[in-house]
Amino acid sequence: MAKGIDENIVIREVRINYVFATPDNWNKVELACSELGWSKASILKQMIHGFMAVDGVFYARAGILDAEARGMKEEDYFRTLRDGSDEDLSRYIAGRPAFGKAPIDDIDLVPAIDENKHRYNIIGLSAYNYVLLRVAQIVDGGAMVQVVSRMIVKHLQDKWETNYQPQIDRDQRCKFL
Repeated sequence: MAKGIDENIVIREVRINYVFATPDNWNKVELACSELGWSKASILKQMIHGFMAVDGVFYARAGILDAEARGMKEEDYFRTLRDGSDEDLSRYIAGRPAFGKAPIDDIDLVPAIDENKHRYNIIGLSAYNYVLLRVAQIVDGGAMVQVVSRMIVKHLQDKWETNYQPQIDRDQRCKFL
């Protein structure tokens, strides 16, 4: 540990009072917790980091486009998203840029019904992934709860069969491979 750095401090936090997940997807979240040792407090953090590992480059490029469209230097835009609020962003000079097809565009909004509503609290993220998440909300234009919920759906679609399920299966069979 570097001198003066407290490893217990989360770099950036996103308050998410709840997420939307269908019963099938929420069962996978709970299975990852019970079978793979993820805590409920950290599973969404892991899934967002996993999502960004696969799809973060899109949001990095979108952030550059958005900064340019606002007439902001990339570094100032990044710092504003990391350390400031939406009100601190410059207004668009000539309109919102065309970002292209976002990774979650094919993921439907998760129905905001009681059956799909799961209480949560705070998701701690690295500063970089926090900024990418803020860009994702700008690109999407929707509520953060739906952006996060759809990222979870996409992450589970992309990674459940290759990263999670094999570990569970091997443990249940008591086999290494």
